[in-house]
Amino acid sequence: MKNIVLILMTMFLLVSCDDDFATGSDAQPVASTDTLHLGTLLADNSSPTYQLKLYNPNSKELKLTSIVLRNAPASGFRMNVDGMNGTSFANSDLLRISSGDSLFMFVEATFPQKGLGTQRHLDYVDVLCNGKTTTIVLDAVSKDVRRLQGYTVTTNEVWDKAGEIQIYDSLVIAEGVVLTLTDSTTLYLHDKANIIVYGSLKAQGTITRPVTIRGDRTDNMFDNLPYDNLPSQWGSLYMRRQSRGNSFEYANIRGMSDGIWVESEADFTNCRIKNSDGNLITAVDARTRFENCELSNAAGSLLDIVGGESAVVHCTLANYNFAASITQEALRLSNRDTLNNVSVPLLQCDFVNTIIWGRKFCPDICLDYHRPEQGDSIFNYRFDHCLIHADGTDDEQFMGTLWNTEPGFLLIDDKNYTYDFHLTDESAAKGAGTTDSASSQRSDIDGKEWQKPPSIGCYEWND
Repeated sequence: MKNIVLILMTMFLLVSCDDDFATGSDAQPVASTDTLHLGTLLADNSSPTYQLKLYNPNSKELKLTSIVLRNAPASGFRMNVDGMNGTSFANSDLLRISSGDSLFMFVEATFPQKGLGTQRHLDYVDVLCNGKTTTIVLDAVSKDVRRLQGYTVTTNEVWDKAGEIQIYDSLVIAEGVVLTLTDSTTLYLHDKANIIVYGSLKAQGTITRPVTIRGDRTDNMFDNLPYDNLPSQWGSLYMRRQSRGNSFEYANIRGMSDGIWVESEADFTNCRIKNSDGNLITAVDARTRFENCELSNAAGSLLDIVGGESAVVHCTLANYNFAASITQEALRLSNRDTLNNVSVPLLQCDFVNTIIWGRKFCPDICLDYHRPEQGDSIFNYRFDHCLIHADGTDDEQFMGTLWNTEPGFLLIDDKNYTYDFHLTDESAAKGAGTTDSASSQRSDIDGKEWQKPPSIGCYEWND
């Protein structure tokens, strides 16, 4: 009799426990996504950690049978469920989700170099519950790259078309040698890695196949903000006093900590340079030329010229930096190197058909003249048919100026961190330039032929 009572009590308890769970085949968890995209990863680099959630919308608790990463470990994906690493989970105490609650899963991936260029990778997370399987697809792309660490170029080198190279520590170009980057070459600089030029660096991109110098993080900080749009992804590009013949044509350079430093000579043509946590470009006692260039978004100045000789023709300087407060005017000209406390004559600095605009300072130019104890220091500059974020009147140094007139950029979207500095139909810069600009380019940065008269900035208005 006692045995019968014990059996009945056990059966009652089991039925009562089952009543606490949703057991029908239609009682299923809901995944936060049916496909998790991890984006493009450089081979041998670990991805960031991505989060998945399994939500229980049922009125009772769910007990999952298992969670399995289907093709592990061969696929390259890794999984963590509720704080435990593994590829297959079947612990009934772990795999329980209270009504209205969620179970968290975390996914990472690392894909090895295979010498196959770009590859797509798929794996699947299978969640078994009440006899039914819910599958979440894991999707990623890997890209094989050449990896260099603490590399010094000691003889002339040409890095060929479509070369993709990841740089750790620093890339150094020794004095007297030339490194040439041909079209479609991409340099991925790791955190704090610098490019230091004692010889010559030549970037020879084309309008459809530019040279790119950027950070090596290929994921997103937020859904609408790739790390590639942020500053401080790598160090700086230094062209030291010994270097000669540096030139950049159709080059996209972005994401620096302290921008580009020119202490010698450099020509920039049809370049897009953006996103620095300091100055974007600093030129000290240098000879520089910027033509058809877009210089945008920095915490410091976009262009800080200390002495030397410079020409800025058909350029757009636009500072809408969102990553940190803007601390200086978009353009600064000076005849004193404050770092070394020496006078540096500004022999000549010409701005022609150029937009200089930022949203914080007005005026957005600083003409920082230092008079020496004896005599005068050379401080020569000229603005010819420029649109400037400042109040003023024309004189011998300013001719045909559009003073404090909105440039009419196509898109300023701070919410989505998106900026397009092409001109709208209403732009005052449209057709307001001078044909006597000494420009070597017959077309703008996009290849659109300059009109007569041309627009101000690096973009011709699209009629």
